[in-house]
Amino acid sequence: MLNRMVGAALFRSETYNEIENDATAIGQAFAVVLLVTVCGIASGIIENIISEEASVTALGIVLAIVGGLFFGVVRWAMWVTLMLMIGGGLLRTGATQTSWSELGRMMGFAYTPGVLSLLTFIPNFGSLFWLIGFFWTLVGMVVAVRHALDYENVGRAVVVVLISGVLGFIPWIIIKVIEWVVIG
Repeated sequence: MLNRMVGAALFRSETYNEIENDATAIGQAFAVVLLVTVCGIASGIIENIISEEASVTALGIVLAIVGGLFFGVVRWAMWVTLMLMIGGGLLRTGATQTSWSELGRMMGFAYTPGVLSLLTFIPNFGSLFWLIGFFWTLVGMVVAVRHALDYENVGRAVVVVLISGVLGFIPWIIIKVIEWVVIG
């Protein structure tokens, strides 16, 4: 799994082809999603612990872990579903042949650079690590979409990632607005 993560992070075509052709790699892809999610959760917990303003409780940590894992997996599943609908349906080419599982495997490994989220708690540099990880992951997603959907050019893959990202962002905005109204 680690070799595949490194290969995906380095955008190696042979790695993406290997993942694409290995139907059993969905478990590994899921593990990558969980690992990246845990990195983000851990960094948030560390940041709250070292912050003088926050009070950290055991219940708060448990809720952060459970909620973070749940939403991390849901976000991945939703993004894969949107990409399948857009890239495998709306922007399908004659060569496009894919499934949710295939695209899910590819996208799971494309999440690999998100492990940098573990370093977001570092004062003054945390945002930089988040930004690098975010854009690195986006490029990995474009590579994954191009392979999974058998696109001949990168432009179509970029459009699929951008459209699905914008559509996937809308529910997050709604949730944040509801939180703001309810919690204040």
